[in-house]
Amino acid sequence: MKVSKKQLRQMIREEAKSTKKYDDNPALKGKQSDLPDHLQKGIITKNLEEDDAPHEPQYDAPQGSKRDKQLDQTKADLKSGDPKRVQRAYRRRERMERQEREKNESLLRALIEEILEEELSKKTKATLKKKAEERGLTPGSVYKEFEKGLAAWATSGSRKGMSQHQWAHARVNSATPSKDWAVVKKSKAKKKKK
Repeated sequence: MKVSKKQLRQMIREEAKSTKKYDDNPALKGKQSDLPDHLQKGIITKNLEEDDAPHEPQYDAPQGSKRDKQLDQTKADLKSGDPKRVQRAYRRRERMERQEREKNESLLRALIEEILEEELSKKTKATLKKKAEERGLTPGSVYKEFEKGLAAWATSGSRKGMSQHQWAHARVNSATPSKDWAVVKKSKAKKKKK
């Protein structure tokens, strides 16, 4: 079948006609309702795909999970502009973040408790005892300071690249009875001479 240029133009115009089929769809903005149907359908499909796009990894919300659905609902409520829905969205996000914080805090507490209950190795105890004798401190208070250093590494942060034990030893090294944060105590025994 041979098609002339005139017939081809007419076929293209018919194909590019805009009907009312998609005009009322909320995904179309401005004068997009005047576009041909196949373009309108493409815009609507793209918007649907974007709405169902996965969240950023830091949100920890895999596609289809409860958290994903809550985040999608929150997004829709915020977009709506209705003051009641916006308030509901803020309350939902606050509740979600509170639950996440509580989960993280309980994990952190369990980690710290585990660290504190852990027995110090013989080598570590010997090192701490030596430090206590050299500085004229009680060994028990130096052990306690070391344990506080282990816990401090996990809770208040530390320098990049420092291990937990390095952090605890640094705390012991800088602790003196005159510092209000320190728990070390002076020993009644005389300081060991070098």
